[in-house]
Amino acid sequence: MNIFPALTTRSRGYATMAIVSSVSLIIISMLAFNIIGNLRSIDSQARAQVKQDYSQKEDAILNSLIHIVPNKAIGAMQRYSANTPDNFTWDTIFAEAMSMANVEQAISPQLLNSLNLGNAISSNSGDTTFGTVANFVNASVITHDGTSNRVNGGNWWEYNMLGNARIGPKIPAALQLSYSDYLLDKRYPIISYDKKHVNWYTKGLGLSADSFPLYNLIQYPDVKFGYKRPGEYFVAKRNWWVFSLTFGQHNQQQTGIPPVTKDYVLSIYEVPSQIPLSGDALLKIGQFADGTNWQNVSLDGSVYAENLETEGTIALSSGAISARKEVSLNNSTSVEGRAVADGFDAMGERESRVAATSNGTVKDSDFYDASTGGNVGKVAFIPINRGNSTLESTSDGTRGERISPTGWNFYSQAAPKAQMTLEIRNVSSSTDQMPTEIRFRYRNTSNSIVSVTYTRGTNWPTPQEVGGDTFPFQSDQLDNTRKALIVQMDRLPAFIGGLPSSGGVTRNNSLYIFNGTTNAAVAVPSIPSLESDMAVTLRSGKDLTPFTAGFSLVSRYRVYIADSLNSIPTAVPTNAGLPAGSVFYPPLSIFAPEKRFGESLTVRNSVQISGQLSSLKTGNADTINPLEFLDGGDTRVAANQINADLKTLSSPAELPPIHMMNWLVTIEEIH
Repeated sequence: MNIFPALTTRSRGYATMAIVSSVSLIIISMLAFNIIGNLRSIDSQARAQVKQDYSQKEDAILNSLIHIVPNKAIGAMQRYSANTPDNFTWDTIFAEAMSMANVEQAISPQLLNSLNLGNAISSNSGDTTFGTVANFVNASVITHDGTSNRVNGGNWWEYNMLGNARIGPKIPAALQLSYSDYLLDKRYPIISYDKKHVNWYTKGLGLSADSFPLYNLIQYPDVKFGYKRPGEYFVAKRNWWVFSLTFGQHNQQQTGIPPVTKDYVLSIYEVPSQIPLSGDALLKIGQFADGTNWQNVSLDGSVYAENLETEGTIALSSGAISARKEVSLNNSTSVEGRAVADGFDAMGERESRVAATSNGTVKDSDFYDASTGGNVGKVAFIPINRGNSTLESTSDGTRGERISPTGWNFYSQAAPKAQMTLEIRNVSSSTDQMPTEIRFRYRNTSNSIVSVTYTRGTNWPTPQEVGGDTFPFQSDQLDNTRKALIVQMDRLPAFIGGLPSSGGVTRNNSLYIFNGTTNAAVAVPSIPSLESDMAVTLRSGKDLTPFTAGFSLVSRYRVYIADSLNSIPTAVPTNAGLPAGSVFYPPLSIFAPEKRFGESLTVRNSVQISGQLSSLKTGNADTINPLEFLDGGDTRVAANQINADLKTLSSPAELPPIHMMNWLVTIEEIH
């Protein structure tokens, strides 16, 4: 019997089954490997999507904070804020930011229900619910008293943060404030004149904190809004707070992604107005309203406005052009010799300008030559301009009625800051606004207010009477028939020094002239001014050097500048940081709705001006033509009679006692 064929057949069958099984296992393994790879890929994509979701939510919160925090800071300064303090806390701020940014859910329940999806299951594992702000936001460093906060304030009481190895080296100079204000700064965003620089923490300050404790020279942040150029020194004070954001902590089990914590510093820079030209309406520069080109005008520094248009030829020797909303440039506009025209903000144009940077540094780039506030990232520029209401003195109530030590009206209006006031108490008649009685208030050596009333016929001598030739306040009728209060500027220092217990011109360096309200005959001056309104005129003000810290005038009345004003230089203040050989004039500011250069109806004097020009106009329909100067006869000063040297402040020593203010709000990650 031959059994070999059968045995051979069976052997081949077993071999085939083994091969098939092996191939199947290989295929199954490959399929399993492919499935595992796909699952890993899906998991990686899911993780990446969740991380991106977190990043977008984080970005939305930061952008929300930029707009919420300054409004809360203003609210805390206002009268009656102490009645509803919870509205202004950091907890409320972050809760509102979370709500505005919608950080908890990819889609609202209301919108989801409107889609009629039944029992559909959301695949967005990044959705979460925060029980409290504390689940999401915390101070970056535990304070020395161990209390739980949302932020670490940028002040000298936060020494745990200042000495922290991770945070300390990367934060700005701390500010000095009282312990009670420190407790406020932990709970609310506090902006106050009581927060000052101190010589213990001078990192980044360009000048001595002892000499300039309120505003100092600090470096402009690396942002694309060109009020100044990044890295340049500018006059400011930086209020700042540090906090940390944590995403993913409460839904880590669903996402499988460890939570990530990032530290941020939020800053409100207080920026006194310091550039050649600025305004909070439509600012037109380069031509007069009738189309005549500017002549003999130099611009050294930046130009800023709500909306800005250039006409004629505009050449900035330094600085940048910026606007909160819109910039319109003609083809004859240049900054530091480089042409800038419309289209600077077009897609790809900014990128190409950055790419063209010679060595990659901001300093050599023209990227910041022109910018608008709407496209510069996590930055907000806020002008503190109350318009004509800045010429009024409005009460902030008692200290207990508000949260902040500094009241909003005192901070944002010019009139309340004046150290001296002159009230028009009585006039000849309701139809004749010639002043006959005034009340003068000044500061004494203990900084208390002293009041003296002067009345014609008793203790207010006319120029012809005894003592009248040294009395600084007189009355007169101008050539244009205006009834006016005369301020003899050259007599003012000696007059102030001779008052009982006077604090001298060091304390008394600003004057507010206003209409009294107790006498119906005293008219409230109209804006624009009426022919029947009283006016104020400044005479003999050529030499203001006795006012070593400068002088400021605030009034709702029209102001005439009768002759040369502040044209005698004085010594440069100690530690001012100005270049050797600098010519320095006492800082001067005039806040008035209307100014006239000269009193005469016939004599056409030329106007020479050096410094900065700002406008109180804030209306959407307002247009600012900054060099539309009018003379005593209400005639426009001719272009060839104007010589304007408009330049940037280089030191806080150049700030007048009263000045306009802006806020620059930024958020930066601490890496």
